Amino acid sequence: MKVNVRLRLYGAEMIKHKEICMKLVKQYFTAVAVLFLFVCAAGFSSAADAAKAMEKKDMKKILVVYYSRTGNTEKVAKDIAKVLNADLEKLIDKKDRSGVTGYLGGGKDAAAGNLAEIEPLKKDPSKYDLVIIGTPIWAWTMSPAVRTYITRNKDNLKQIALFTTAGGTGPDKIIKKMEELAGKKAVTSAGFVEDDLEDESKASYSAKVKTFTDKCN
Repeated sequence: MKVNVRLRLYGAEMIKHKEICMKLVKQYFTAVAVLFLFVCAAGFSSAADAAKAMEKKDMKKILVVYYSRTGNTEKVAKDIAKVLNADLEKLIDKKDRSGVTGYLGGGKDAAAGNLAEIEPLKKDPSKYDLVIIGTPIWAWTMSPAVRTYITRNKDNLKQIALFTTAGGTGPDKIIKKMEELAGKKAVTSAGFVEDDLEDESKASYSAKVKTFTDKCN
């Protein structure tokens, strides 16, 4: 009697294991079929290419937005975007900020908290998981173009990361002002000064970019 009971239990256990195995096999072949259909539909030359595309699809979408008068902020923005494979949006201030007059006028507008008239945007920030915003420091605050961008788009910014460029001014107070204007804390922030961008400081500059970008992923 006991032998029969054991045989029944053993048989039930084997059936259960068989069902589990069949379920796993079915899931495997379903995944393979989905990948195959994806390859065919998208026209990929191999499953590896399709897998890479699917992985890319799951990656965080990042936009780097910046204003640059002298090119320093643009350099940092492009370096950050390259590491993160992010899109770029360059803000164009319609007011002439070139030369001494433009520099002084820009500082005056920045100090007064004036908004700028900027060219229409090419990228919709609401389509991105993270928007990185970079500005030169003018009169101990953000540039008018960046102030305008944040003011107009703060409701469309899911997450932000911030960076500044300057001759030597630290970023903390300016970052705080940008966070207050955006109505949210930055996931990370950094300040780049003139020494960071010089050739002899390339190693420290690269390290600072890496630290910043690592926290953006």
